[in-house]
Amino acid sequence: MPCNARMIAAAVLVFAAGLPFGFADTPTTAKPAATGSLFRPGDFKSLGKLVVTSGQTITFDTGSSTTQPSAKGAITGQGSLGISKSGKVQVAVFAFDEIQLAEGAKVEVTGSRGLVLLSRGAAVINTTIDVSGQLGAKEPTRGKQADGTLTNPGGKGGPGGEGGEYQKTFASDPPPENGGDGGPAMKDNGRPGHGYGAGFNQRVKGGTGGGGGAYGGTGGDASEGSGNVGKPPHAMPGGKTYGDAPLSDLFGGSGGAGASNDRNFSVASGGGGGGALAIVALGGITFGEKSKALADGGPGAVNKACGGGGSGGAILLAAPTVVLKPGSVLSARGGDGGDGGPAVAAQIKPEIRRRDSGSGGGGGGGRIAIYSNANFAAAGKNQTETKVPEGIVVTGGKGGSMAKDGSNGTFYDGTWPGLR
Repeated sequence: MPCNARMIAAAVLVFAAGLPFGFADTPTTAKPAATGSLFRPGDFKSLGKLVVTSGQTITFDTGSSTTQPSAKGAITGQGSLGISKSGKVQVAVFAFDEIQLAEGAKVEVTGSRGLVLLSRGAAVINTTIDVSGQLGAKEPTRGKQADGTLTNPGGKGGPGGEGGEYQKTFASDPPPENGGDGGPAMKDNGRPGHGYGAGFNQRVKGGTGGGGGAYGGTGGDASEGSGNVGKPPHAMPGGKTYGDAPLSDLFGGSGGAGASNDRNFSVASGGGGGGALAIVALGGITFGEKSKALADGGPGAVNKACGGGGSGGAILLAAPTVVLKPGSVLSARGGDGGDGGPAVAAQIKPEIRRRDSGSGGGGGGGRIAIYSNANFAAAGKNQTETKVPEGIVVTGGKGGSMAKDGSNGTFYDGTWPGLR
């Protein structure tokens, strides 16, 4: 084989394996959504009929800025890239003729992008699809690195976790690998979580808990911690909301802030923000009695100074008919803040300005949207519902002792747009 041919063949093998792109590889151009974050199944090449039976596993790797989406297990193939109509959010798209996930089937989701499953027929879900953020970590020792940082990073954000800088910029095209991660535990430099709605922390003398992450709901403030030089003790704030209830952009959640403590280093990191999941099926969507779609925020870890909870992420369902059978759950709940216990209240006194304990704020609830031909709550369509139906969860996470809860997220009931 000529040298050039061998080099091209090697690059093709790298692409097919879902590994980082070689010099000859070019990422597939992302196809835009028909409207908002709603993609047409007919716009993407089908991987065939997806049937995952009890005991079988399907793994969706949504990839990163350098790798393509891929699936392996019950079915193997390359996914595609999609982008919201606004151009802000890049997602991993897997299209099928039909989707059947049986009770006892295992669905694994990895990678940095949000997950979009498309079906030209029906989608029947009888198992769990989980894109939740992870629990923060507790610092197990008093040791520290030369730069003052401790050894534990924040809880990992779910696939599609929002990767912007705290209240500055969105970064979801594609989301970076640390998108939605919780803030790390630090010696004295408190760090915000990752994401536009990340919980906050900053450098203080003494200790303080981390604020909760936000998305559909605001993040809860941490308990009142130590003050900066020349400033009285104050609480580290939770994050602010972003995105919209219809999920025009399929952002995931943001991470809670890590705690700081310059006295005894007994600190903990923030929880990761929930990821992003969408299912669009031309033949209808059914969630069985034991099925779950989860995009919850990760809890903040617990120590003398505790991490904030990550916010809930995003779940979007779109089909002419959407059936949620009794017992099924769609959840984008905020993660609980770490609870510092009675020691927190004992130190919140005017005469104690430098404290070594603190609780984390709760993460804000995420966003869930359903587009169908039926009303899911109050009469009317294309509205944010004030009363959320049973089995749909967008509540904020609980704050630890003396810290604030995250506020509830949003549930949107929209009209099926007649995709093809």
